[in-house]
Amino acid sequence: MEIKQLTYFQTCAELQSLTKAAEVLYTTQPHVSMVIRALENELGVQLFHRKSKGVELTDAGKRIYDYSANLLKNAALITAAAHSGNQLQLKIATNPSSNMAVLLARFYTLNRASDFCIDYTQCGIERMIALVSDKAADLGFIFVADNKSRALQHLLKQKRLVFESLLLTDMVLYVGRNHPLYGQSVVAPDILKTLKYVQLRDDYFTLEDLLESLAPKSQCGFNINRAVVTNSDHAMIQLLKQSDLANLGSYWLKDVYRQYDFERIKIHGFEKKVTFGIISREGESLPDLADSFLDFVRHVLQRENTKKSELV
Repeated sequence: MEIKQLTYFQTCAELQSLTKAAEVLYTTQPHVSMVIRALENELGVQLFHRKSKGVELTDAGKRIYDYSANLLKNAALITAAAHSGNQLQLKIATNPSSNMAVLLARFYTLNRASDFCIDYTQCGIERMIALVSDKAADLGFIFVADNKSRALQHLLKQKRLVFESLLLTDMVLYVGRNHPLYGQSVVAPDILKTLKYVQLRDDYFTLEDLLESLAPKSQCGFNINRAVVTNSDHAMIQLLKQSDLANLGSYWLKDVYRQYDFERIKIHGFEKKVTFGIISREGESLPDLADSFLDFVRHVLQRENTKKSELV
């Protein structure tokens, strides 16, 4: 039995005509009839009732049709897997980040002439650790508040993963034109508790934890009012544009939100309190494409830091 025979059988069954099947298969009706006859002889059953206006599946043909459909589907998956096996893959996971989305687009544009496939996942750090550990991702790009670094190192050690810091960055407040703080350059931490926020969904390692760690000892906590929690960066951007919601985030690519005319407001005392870095598997070399992407990210960060130094 050959894949070609099953393909002809499926086509005839779906079109209920040997002539129409021949047209779709770019062959002749006698050739289609010969292939079907050969399949029937091999299986020892009649697959079709031949009629003047076409063909109709027999009871045996109906049963075999279902099995052949699954077999052809699996054959297509095997072919696709074989093709992707020869294609370079970039498998990365990141915390939800407009910065990382911008870098990914830039990297693809610069390398679009190459034959590769990108598998890009946004998730929380705990999910990211699982992806990198299970080799579903080669690199994880993470943002970690200072007070969570020890907990992160503990989790990574259990999974034989390592962390490399790439940048210390600031926590900042993003607001749109409809927000009363638009136009401000700096705010005190206490003002953050009076605002409503749209925040991307995260897990144990949240920026809100950093707020609480820096709150005065006399305060019980530093919870923020999350009006909207989402895993959609697009939804967050639209809400910042059209509402009076704010967003707590990090700052390292200076032009990432310029097109939306968002205000980036410094928070006094929260400079250099968020670490941006990567997690990878201990003792393993990165695939060439992942290594190239990491070099690209390092280059962009170095260039951005140079720009900021020139402005100081």
